[in-house]
Amino acid sequence: MLDDLRYAFRQLLKNPGFTTVAVITLALGIGANTAIFSVVNAVLLSPLPFRDPDRLMMLDEKWLPRFPHFEATPKDFLSWQEQNSSFGQMAAFAGVAFNLTDADRPERISGARVSANLPTLLGVKPLVGRGFTAEEDKAGNDRVVLLSHGLWQRRFGGDPQVVGTAVTLNGVSFTIVGVMPPTFRFPQEVEIWKPMGFTPQDMEKGHFIWAIGRLKPRVTRDQAQAEMDAIMPRLQQPQVWSANVIPLMEHYVGDVRLALSLLLGAAALVLLIACANVANLLLLRSSVRQKELSLRASLGASRGRIIQQLLTETLLMALLGGALGLLLAFGGISFVKRLPLAGIPRLDQASLDSPVLLFTLAVSALTGVLFGLLPAVRLSRTDLADALKTRVGISAASGRTLMRNALVVSELSLALVLLAGSGLLLKSFWRLNQVRPGFNPERVLTAKIDLPALSYGEPHKQTQFVEQLLQGIRNLPEIRGAAVSTSLPFSSVEDSGIRFDGRSGGPMAGTAANHYRVTPLYLQTMQIPLIRGRLFTDQDTAASRPVVLINETMARRYFPDEDPIGKRLDISGPTYMREIVGIVGDVKQEGLRTPTPPQVYEPFLQKPSKSFFIVVRGVGDAIRLAEAVRQQALAADKYQPISDIRTLEDRIARSVTRDWFSTFLLGLFAILALVLAAVGIYGVMAYSVTQRTQEIGIRIALGAHPRSILRLVLGQSLRTVLLGLGIGLAGSIALTRVFLGVSSMK
Repeated sequence: MLDDLRYAFRQLLKNPGFTTVAVITLALGIGANTAIFSVVNAVLLSPLPFRDPDRLMMLDEKWLPRFPHFEATPKDFLSWQEQNSSFGQMAAFAGVAFNLTDADRPERISGARVSANLPTLLGVKPLVGRGFTAEEDKAGNDRVVLLSHGLWQRRFGGDPQVVGTAVTLNGVSFTIVGVMPPTFRFPQEVEIWKPMGFTPQDMEKGHFIWAIGRLKPRVTRDQAQAEMDAIMPRLQQPQVWSANVIPLMEHYVGDVRLALSLLLGAAALVLLIACANVANLLLLRSSVRQKELSLRASLGASRGRIIQQLLTETLLMALLGGALGLLLAFGGISFVKRLPLAGIPRLDQASLDSPVLLFTLAVSALTGVLFGLLPAVRLSRTDLADALKTRVGISAASGRTLMRNALVVSELSLALVLLAGSGLLLKSFWRLNQVRPGFNPERVLTAKIDLPALSYGEPHKQTQFVEQLLQGIRNLPEIRGAAVSTSLPFSSVEDSGIRFDGRSGGPMAGTAANHYRVTPLYLQTMQIPLIRGRLFTDQDTAASRPVVLINETMARRYFPDEDPIGKRLDISGPTYMREIVGIVGDVKQEGLRTPTPPQVYEPFLQKPSKSFFIVVRGVGDAIRLAEAVRQQALAADKYQPISDIRTLEDRIARSVTRDWFSTFLLGLFAILALVLAAVGIYGVMAYSVTQRTQEIGIRIALGAHPRSILRLVLGQSLRTVLLGLGIGLAGSIALTRVFLGVSSMK
């Protein structure tokens, strides 16, 4: 083997042009596979950083067809804890945000309320300090917090003495009892945790918590699901809600698994095309080595010994290609991680770690065998007589020509399949971007404000803050409109139950709807069209008649044969009748693909909230308004930060992150495959013309016109291309049907 390896090095160095082309071709294929596998490994294959993560299950509720996944109620969660026998432990959590006001600049921190046993359930211990106690998980005793490692480093300088110190959150003093390790991210993006501590008000709130449980030994997910199906009818009256038991990994990954599997398959096709290309190069080079191998055979080398020598050379080429591919993959991973791909979980953890390096080594070895075996077997059949015939021009290399053409046909057909797939995704993505969201997102800045309950618990104080804030923003020179809404398209939305006045029972009696509480000028600022009736004014206050606006979908679906203006409806919590005074256009809320649900707008001044979004339309680049809006919030309250600062265009772009990611990478692979296939066609045709130089010269000497020579050469290449296109077209049709089937399942 060492002798073969040394000889292989000499052979590759003797032919630098051939070696360079082959290694670069392989590097492109191996690099693409390594980069995609690193993402797949980080997102899908790497276990979650918890103890026995396969035993962890997410629990939530569903109300089909409107809510396949929805928060649970505290009452349901406590009943699950008491009545289940499938889970050893169960914990609840709910997202909450905190205003951290201990520093000169107040900051909005993403946090969570969690059951005291959550870290223990997940098998994670604090890096510094301790976790929560059961006594602290009670209302009134819950003034303690755990910090994330990132927040500890950023705001407290990594000081281990921070444990036991006080921090002011939402105007209330909390004691820091511990710091979690850097790998702890549950729920994702959370930087501070406090005990759940259910209050009497929480017990009446309804659906707002999620749950996680650890299965007991030898209990399966199906068994746990069956038990939850038996428990839920005893809890819900009427029995419209049921429970979901979902593996934690499935909850994290969601529907990104299909997209990544598709991209990994596309990368594998690129590698196959690269292998076919290099195999063709080896076959083209076979005539040069025919005499050498024939002499080896005549001197006693067995066929297996010759194949071993040739495979050593191809494996060496593949390993060199793999090494260069690692460099390309490193650059590709860095590029992908810099993309705005918020919708893909754990993408930031993609790296060239040990599993990825082993994958690259295995792919390189397999590639070397794959593209080297066929030429090696073909060359090992050569004897000395054949070599001598070839030297005097007698041999007809029809077998090798047929094999080369077959490889080119396979390259072209695979490239066409990839092109068709990327074309389908590109068309789908283009159509998705042509969907009108129902508003004009250009030059609109949005930001979130959460007022602390301690200072702004009363509705009139919430209204005063909003009016002062909007007045300050509207006085800015670059502002063309400013308003407030409790919900925002392509962001968080409040869903409420709607009941129509005078209707009892049946599907037309009520519905669930997106619920927006907005200030006057919100619809004008968003440029949502008024279809009929009127919009809200400054006179729609708590002292005036309760009114609402509904969207076109609700009007068509629930008032098909009558005018909804003047009709009345009730919105859950607290219940009272509001009069419909206008119909406005539909707005995409949960994504461009999702049909618009019923939507209802209520005056913010009639039903204020301490949590809302600021919506500001300006001139020029909207993001430049962020600091001015921040200063106006501080002018209204020097302790009040703003958060989640984004343009509306950015929110829409984030909603199609996965579609863009799949389309971009598959298109890149398709172009790469097409280039490799074109190089393969060129190589075969160039070699074919070189082999037929004597024949072409004789034809010209006998009077053949150059056009006929050109027709002869092009005819041969066109036959190969047309055959590849035909096979590729059949594969593309099959791929289209698969795509349509996947789309229908969605």
